[in-house]
Amino acid sequence: MEALNQSLFLMINAGEHPAPWMLWLATAIAQWLIYPILPLIAVLWFWGNRADREAALSSSLTLTLAIACNIVIGMIWMHPRPFMIELGHTFMYHKAETSFPSDHAAVFFSVGLALLRTHLRKTGAVIVLLGVAVGWSRVYLGVHFPFDIIGALLVSIVASWIVSRVLSLGNIKMRLLNSLETLYRKLFAVAINKGWVQA
Repeated sequence: MEALNQSLFLMINAGEHPAPWMLWLATAIAQWLIYPILPLIAVLWFWGNRADREAALSSSLTLTLAIACNIVIGMIWMHPRPFMIELGHTFMYHKAETSFPSDHAAVFFSVGLALLRTHLRKTGAVIVLLGVAVGWSRVYLGVHFPFDIIGALLVSIVASWIVSRVLSLGNIKMRLLNSLETLYRKLFAVAINKGWVQA
């Protein structure tokens, strides 16, 4: 499997002299595309309706669980990044740490998959596709293997399923949402009264 992983990496990884526009595009996708994800969840909560807040809740829990799983996997199994074994070409700085699974890809996949289970299916589908682009860019730039991206997708699928199952038990979703909204209305009472955020 590792031989296949490395072979796929070499097929996707940039050559020694990539086109400047490809390098710029891959770098932009790899480094900057992730920044709107958390603000999106915040927008759903602070300015959305009840259904939007349900989506924000499930996506937040799925993201948290996926990243927690990634941390545990990384602690149990150290898998070197391509540049740590001097494989291919590297065009982006990254710390020499375990590569599997990809945290960046997991952010997109977990949020996207969670939203696919809500009324925001189109948004979820777009975010999952952006996750594929981010995965490609990080392999292209030499900081991840293809299996790191696939691993992130699998972790996110499991995390999304677990969160969905837990929230569907009894009244857990509604009770948790009601509790969070009560706390939110107390903490942001001034902003709500001024109309800056949704009640």
